[in-house]
Amino acid sequence: MAEVKARFRRPVPEEQEVLDHVRVELVRADQQARFNRLLVEEHYLHSDRLVGERLCYVARYRGQWLALAAWSAPALHLQARDRFIGWTEEQRR
Repeated sequence: MAEVKARFRRPVPEEQEVLDHVRVELVRADQQARFNRLLVEEHYLHSDRLVGERLCYVARYRGQWLALAAWSAPALHLQARDRFIGWTEEQRR
């Protein structure tokens, strides 16, 4: 029987130590201005514009902001996308 190879490696102890101190949290209302400022400063588009409803998260390492993540509602009308996919108006709705 063939040996099954693990798809992911386990972190070495030094890496696990770092991971043990990483926390991912929903951005609170009083943190939103900082989140937006960092997006403008650091994101390659230099924009904090998120369309529609959104979720914003911050990853912290020992309390220090390490990374940002944001999800927003998809656009309802993207003509180029809809043409590429070949959707009819009824399918798009």
